Amino acid sequence: MADYKVGGPLKQFTAIEKTKGLVEFLSTRMTKAIEGADAVEIHYLLATLDDYHNYLWRYYQQLEKAQAPIREGASD
Repeated sequence: MADYKVGGPLKQFTAIEKTKGLVEFLSTRMTKAIEGADAVEIHYLLATLDDYHNYLWRYYQQLEKAQAPIREGASD
């Protein structure tokens, strides 16, 4: 999980890399934190999940804005 980075450009490659980092994150640190009932670690990891969610939400909004004219033209 050491290579999970906060922020980054809103690009497909970055979104894919963040998703791969999240998979590693969930399969290692989150599992250990839950099994160990470590409230502090769980709080930190939930904040990291929130960052991932916010990043992908901003990426989605960028795509939505860029693709809106294409969708509007498709109905013509």
